[in-house]
Amino acid sequence: MFSLFGDRAPSSPPNPAKLQLRPNECQVLSLPDGRTLGFATYGSTDPSHPVVFLFHGLPGCRLVGRSWDKLCRDIGARLITIDRPGCGDSTLADRRLIDWPSDVVSLADYLNIDRFSVLGASGGGPYALACARFIPKERLRATTVVCGIGPIEALVDFAPYLPWHARDITLWLLRQGALHVFLPHVLIRPYLTRDPSHLKRVLEDQAKTEEEKEQFRDEKGETNLDDVVASLLETFKQGSGGCMHDGAVLTEDWGFDLKDVDNERVWLIHGDQDAQAPLKGAQWVDERLGGGKLKILKGKTHFTIWKKHSEEIFRQSAEA
Repeated sequence: MFSLFGDRAPSSPPNPAKLQLRPNECQVLSLPDGRTLGFATYGSTDPSHPVVFLFHGLPGCRLVGRSWDKLCRDIGARLITIDRPGCGDSTLADRRLIDWPSDVVSLADYLNIDRFSVLGASGGGPYALACARFIPKERLRATTVVCGIGPIEALVDFAPYLPWHARDITLWLLRQGALHVFLPHVLIRPYLTRDPSHLKRVLEDQAKTEEEKEQFRDEKGETNLDDVVASLLETFKQGSGGCMHDGAVLTEDWGFDLKDVDNERVWLIHGDQDAQAPLKGAQWVDERLGGGKLKILKGKTHFTIWKKHSEEIFRQSAEA
């Protein structure tokens, strides 16, 4: 799925200016329990404009907001991104999925934000759904999940002809495989280099379809590879512990029932060609949310889903 390092050079060396952090990307909040929460602000700077909290994928960090900085300025939306525990500037701590909403509310309070929307991308999707479950609607305007991953239980439900008495052992085996094989060796290991050129080559090798390759070559597009390189360098600056913890949290029981989520303003958006987070997972989540929440984008992959749809996604979230 992901290429390991090689001796080949990237198509072009990373732009050193892109690898530098900007002042708006170096903000931290000290929480009452002593933890630090790293965050960045993008888009509009007008305090009267609507706020969208964007939750990064796995692996990822707050620099994901670079991709939509200009778009959010254009549509008049404030975009705030947050590092999860152990990623970027946030303290590594034993936090569960259901603990995330309180951190989001703490940051909103610190920034004097009364109401806001949340948007979770890929591995950030479950964190957005946790907010939909636990943040009162008086504060949470809407929840959007783009190419989100589903719980590991969904994989068990996909298995054909699985006897009921084999479900628990299958679930255990899947979790062990995720924790000891997929996370460390497939999802994290390819990015454990501090060499920006190697990292860019790894990213370029991930483009499989022609649309993905074209998108990665477009230096003026939203998916600027040099920005992604900067994001991954920042993600792993504390080591791999944050992403390992992040992945472990997502393989555990989420701690809430999707049927208890107020789904009035919850939207799921997914590409039907997504290989990293298969569509079946989104359909599983949609069914448990009551159905009718999922919009399927034909021909879109995990990497191309934003192309031509970013403005629609962010407008819907901001204007809810």
